[in-house]
Amino acid sequence: MLRFVQGLRLSNNNQSALVADIYRHCFPHLRTQEQQRNGQLLQSFDSERSNQTECIAPTADDVWIFGYGSLVWKADFPYIDRRRGFICGYKRRFYQHSIDHRGIPEKPGRVVTLLPGDLEADRVYGVAYRIASSQKSQVLDHLDYREKNGYERFNLHFHEYPVDTEGTAIEVIMYMATQANDSYAGDVWQVPCIAKQIFTSAGPSGPNREYLFNLSIAMRELFPDVIDAHLTELVSCVQRHIEHDEPLLLERALCAEIENILNVCLALETPQQQHEELAQGLQELLLRFQRPGWRETYLHRQLQQLESS
Repeated sequence: MLRFVQGLRLSNNNQSALVADIYRHCFPHLRTQEQQRNGQLLQSFDSERSNQTECIAPTADDVWIFGYGSLVWKADFPYIDRRRGFICGYKRRFYQHSIDHRGIPEKPGRVVTLLPGDLEADRVYGVAYRIASSQKSQVLDHLDYREKNGYERFNLHFHEYPVDTEGTAIEVIMYMATQANDSYAGDVWQVPCIAKQIFTSAGPSGPNREYLFNLSIAMRELFPDVIDAHLTELVSCVQRHIEHDEPLLLERALCAEIENILNVCLALETPQQQHEELAQGLQELLLRFQRPGWRETYLHRQLQQLESS
């Protein structure tokens, strides 16, 4: 970094050109991240029904857990079987604030919950996991903690996919955030503003967009003939933000940071002091922009500035 900086001619007269040169040199890798498509979920799903290292025989005391959000693609607990399928009479919606996984209390993200719907017309597709009776208490305690931000347990019936007309429904436990919980957001602002919230949110479990895209990819791979209009519309809207808004917003944010660093450096007396201060400031900036959630923080800030101007 110091070698690059020493080659710059620092002056108040060419500050805009300096900012542009530094941005192009230091941040060429900060390009828009595309959705990751691994295409492997369906193959591994059908071939790996259990994640146990040893065979555990099923018993009548086992329980089934139904996942319709991150549990579809991130089952971080032991299970001895899993099935693709659906529940009837509900709709999946991104109506729950996330302050502990895909957002933080001061900047919540959005995750899914279920709304009551038409018993005949509405289905929510997901994955049911069979939990061995010997591991039931451990897994439920883990899920109670994982879903602690407003989710409650409910029991209902699960049907396998593709539809087996002779198959028996499986009784499952699912976690659902009701409208009475403190983090329930509802359809406030509708899809365009929910999409903007997802676009600019991140939390301890990662960017909110990752949650959205992973769920979309899982649904497309596991249920290729099923259309979830709400999920599809959100993906399209967030993807438009990423493609059309993100590059310019991040460039503005970074250039503003570079300009602030330059202003501090140019106030120093000697060229050596200026170059050393600039190299240190840029290195710290690079490190800051490698931390989890940096992208969403600056996107949110930039959008707020645009909306207030």
